[in-house]
Amino acid sequence: MKFLNIIISLLIILDFSISLGYDYKAEKESKLYEKGVKQLEIGSYSTALEYFLRLLNPQSKYYEKTLLMLSKTYYGIGKKTGEKKYLWQALNYLQLYFIAKKDLPWDYYFMKARIYESLGFYEQALAIYRVAFLKTETESQRIETTIGILRTAVEIRRIDIVDEYYILISTAKLSPKQEQEVEFVKGLLLFSKGKYKEALPHFFKVYRKYETYLLDNPEYYYLVAENIYRVGNLVLAEQLFRRIISLTRNQDIIRKSTLRLGDIELKKGNLKLALVYYYSVIREAPQSQEAIVARLKLIPLQKYPIVKYRLSLTNDPAFKDPIKYIAKVLVTYRTTYVGIYALADLGYLIFSLNSPSITFKRLVWEVSLVFPEQVKYEQREFLRSLWTPYLLKLESKKLCELYRSNTRFFKEIFDREVLLKIANDLKSCNMRKLRIDLLKYMVKKWNSDSDIILMAQALFESRDFKDALKILKKVKNKNRCDYEKLYLKISMFISTNLLFNEKRLENLCKKNKKDSSFMAIKIFYLSKNSKLEKAYKIFKENKIHLKENYNKSAVVKLAINNLIEKLMANNHYSQVYDISRTLLSEDSPNCYLGSIAVISAVRIGKINDVKKVSELIRKCKDKLSDIAITVYDNAILEKELTNE
Repeated sequence: MKFLNIIISLLIILDFSISLGYDYKAEKESKLYEKGVKQLEIGSYSTALEYFLRLLNPQSKYYEKTLLMLSKTYYGIGKKTGEKKYLWQALNYLQLYFIAKKDLPWDYYFMKARIYESLGFYEQALAIYRVAFLKTETESQRIETTIGILRTAVEIRRIDIVDEYYILISTAKLSPKQEQEVEFVKGLLLFSKGKYKEALPHFFKVYRKYETYLLDNPEYYYLVAENIYRVGNLVLAEQLFRRIISLTRNQDIIRKSTLRLGDIELKKGNLKLALVYYYSVIREAPQSQEAIVARLKLIPLQKYPIVKYRLSLTNDPAFKDPIKYIAKVLVTYRTTYVGIYALADLGYLIFSLNSPSITFKRLVWEVSLVFPEQVKYEQREFLRSLWTPYLLKLESKKLCELYRSNTRFFKEIFDREVLLKIANDLKSCNMRKLRIDLLKYMVKKWNSDSDIILMAQALFESRDFKDALKILKKVKNKNRCDYEKLYLKISMFISTNLLFNEKRLENLCKKNKKDSSFMAIKIFYLSKNSKLEKAYKIFKENKIHLKENYNKSAVVKLAINNLIEKLMANNHYSQVYDISRTLLSEDSPNCYLGSIAVISAVRIGKINDVKKVSELIRKCKDKLSDIAITVYDNAILEKELTNE
């Protein structure tokens, strides 16, 4: 009996010891988990990782939670360092969590969407964020998910989704953490639309009040600095890019910031320092994407002796044989980010070296392959800086050919100055449809009076007079010489009850009084208002200039022909004869002018002076020529009969 009591006591003690051990283990795991969560919250990822890895036991009741926390930890490390391998590791732990957990919570979908977003898979991230939105249980979760939806929707330019979800955060009550995220998103929305000045207050507020948030998300910090750069505040932008380099560990962002520092120094005219920044990227990570871009930025700078000398001291093949390097990069990376930089260099070399037509055709082909909507701001900036000086001097035929290969490329990338040159060259190349299309784009983009007048002029030249007048009426400042002249020219070709104000025309066009169209307009409207002597006087005073433009300008031809008809109707044959003989070229006869000369000569008794002209117009097939020949033959017959 005594022995039995001892056995029972031992069993009770053993059971108590087991229970105590279990409780001790559970308490230890609980403390480890809590410590890991706290370290994760303060951004101490390496310490958090140490705690969570000690809990990575399928038998632990914290196993499922630990998998999710490990995913968040590796995500944080990946965001801070820019190393994609940590993001993939985060995704792996999330997949293990998916296998272990039967009922997946909001946290799972939200974390997965954030990882995809950081990996650059924005469409997948957006789709998962929207699933996460359906899984939200609290207002805080709803706001955080909405912020993620907005960020990714901006990246893939889904403005419809932005409009749909933005209202959900615009009036919401935000926590301090959410407030900094929303402030950044507000700036991001404006930044994505190219509204850099409007985005600046939001981004600057994030920088001033929530810099820790930017340090945890270096790519966001870079966008803040980039926005300031695009606004044109190079001093502040330089400070932020330097700060990014010194405070963050994300090597991709550090290299991009270094490139921007080189761009800033180049804008300031400091070639030596620009060279230092660009080459430091090559030296630190020679195989990186940014290093390729740095080389392609340096190649055009070799035109400066100091840069060429410094680069000649290196063993980099890009600077030993630039043409070969550019061709290699273009073939290898044509459809990637660096491809546009290689294209920019190719164009620069072809323009500057005045390469043969076969090489130019290669450039035309390369340009035709570009999708302009995929060309980023910094690439456009580089293209414009390299090509603009050469495009403004390029011969019309080549520029027309280049533009025709990819019209959207030039419209979306180059400034008004280049587009204006293209529009003028398209006229020379007789590409009227392309010219009108380009001018329509310019009017829509800049809506300046000068562009509207150019558009109306192009329509006028295409004889679309009604459309030209419709466009011209959109000009805001109508007290312009070019507006007044074009308005009057259009009115010459369509029936309008226009009151011609000679003084207004002369006051607005004081510098254009020797212009043939100015003279033609005055001649037309003076003759229309029966002021024939005054109109004829203008012709007499400017007959050499008007003769040169008679066959070149429809306006000049119409005005003079109208004057001739008015003079003939009023029996002013001497003046008609003078005008027709002045304009008539015997080497290349004009049937109309020849007929007028013959008729007027007969009327004023100068029949012998137009014998040669009468012979020439006998080849003409129009009615006026037939009348002129009949009048001339009758006059000859009458003269012969009289002489007899």
